Amino acid sequence: MKYKINLLEKESERGGFLKKLNYFFFNYFRYILVLTQLIVISVLFFRFSVDQSIIDLKESINQQEHVLKVVRPILDESQRIDAKIQEARVILRNQDLFRDQLTYLIPNFPSTVFLNELSFTKESVHMEGAILDPNHLQAFYNKIKKDNKYKEVLLSDITRSDQGYLFSMTLNGFKN
Repeated sequence: MKYKINLLEKESERGGFLKKLNYFFFNYFRYILVLTQLIVISVLFFRFSVDQSIIDLKESINQQEHVLKVVRPILDESQRIDAKIQEARVILRNQDLFRDQLTYLIPNFPSTVFLNELSFTKESVHMEGAILDPNHLQAFYNKIKKDNKYKEVLLSDITRSDQGYLFSMTLNGFKN
């Protein structure tokens, strides 16, 4: 004798929602789990690559900081040298200006001029002295005016004394 025992419920006895839920879990939920696991693993690998790039960037920043620490004294020294060169250029320009003024004035001085004071600045030349012949002073004044090397030529304080004629002359704005 053979008995057939069926422990599963008949399909009509099962509820519709439980049947659908059971069917979903057995057929589709495993695919969702596998897909989720693949996403999690790919995010993990992406995180590893991002972490490695961050570490590489930090190392390159550290290397650049070390390079800057080494190069900084050299840059500071070059800036100091550049400042000294600029100062030297200014000094040389001023010396060239004074030299040019002297090389212009000295040959033009009359032989009868005796200077008591001669002072040079960047802007002007001031001289005080005595001259024996007033015509020589007039010729010197006219020569300087005619050459137009100075913007302004002022002859003042001409007085007669026992040494000759005392004068004061100021030359402003040398044009090189």
